[in-house]
Amino acid sequence: MSKVSMMGTITCQDGKADEMEAVLTAMVEAAREEPGVEIYSYHRGEGNNFSFFALLTDAESMQSHGQSDGMKAAMAAFMPLMAEPPQMSPATPIAAIGFEV
Repeated sequence: MSKVSMMGTITCQDGKADEMEAVLTAMVEAAREEPGVEIYSYHRGEGNNFSFFALLTDAESMQSHGQSDGMKAAMAAFMPLMAEPPQMSPATPIAAIGFEV
């Protein structure tokens, strides 16, 4: 089975970046409960922009992502802060430093 990665960008509403940072931190903690999550990270950029990177063990793990109670609660807080829908792109890793592909 091939690992699956997800990369994306998120833009939050004006004045909500600090609140978004706290919610994204809660989402990372919630992802710890989910099977198959190897890397789950958010990165704060300039202004209201955030980036996302996740690595999961397989497609099944990606499909079940977001189903834990902790992740559902974090997502409920995340959605109202967004300025627009997140832009997410699934991929299959081919080469990396820091994890096996």
